[in-house]
Amino acid sequence: MSEKHSLLENRDYTFIFARSIESWSSSHPYYEHWLAAQTKIIDLAKRCQSLDSDGITVYLASSPFIKHTNTEVIKLAQLFQIKNPPETMDLVSSLQDAIDDYFQRRDAKQTKNGDIILVLVDKISNEQESLINLIRNATEKIDLIPGTENSYELGISFLQIGEDPDTKECLTYLDDHLVEVGAKCDIVDTKLWYQIKQKSLTDILIHALVD
Repeated sequence: MSEKHSLLENRDYTFIFARSIESWSSSHPYYEHWLAAQTKIIDLAKRCQSLDSDGITVYLASSPFIKHTNTEVIKLAQLFQIKNPPETMDLVSSLQDAIDDYFQRRDAKQTKNGDIILVLVDKISNEQESLINLIRNATEKIDLIPGTENSYELGISFLQIGEDPDTKECLTYLDDHLVEVGAKCDIVDTKLWYQIKQKSLTDILIHALVD
């Protein structure tokens, strides 16, 4: 196993399902994108479950959020099938809880090799500033994985479902400019829709840690 692949072992995996309310409607252009993404995302979650001995964590980024810890891929698969979506979504609160939960587990010595948070999102409207502040603050608390030069204990991967241009711009900014706005390090990777379709499951996970 290569050094990069070994970074994925003994690690916790968290999925945040942040689907916009409107895209649950079959008339919305991103409805078909979510259908098309389902198989790839479920396969990705299966790969994560195979690496996470105590089960993955799954959030529905509703307001308030719904959280399933130490669970199986079926919980994520069920979110793709929701018939009555929540009235409001709140990505920031879910991500804040996931980050806080990681640091609490780390400080209690309940983690081994860190956490990868994978955020499934099709639209970000007025959340960019809050996301920047949240992630920037998180970088003040994290460390390199021992024995590596540029791999951190916590990685956040935004996977854009669909092709909303404003969301693409926001996620690309988070990927490329975190250090410029005061973050200690770059812990964000963004995969756009066309990249998700092309990349292997392992590459998606590794790029969350080694950008």
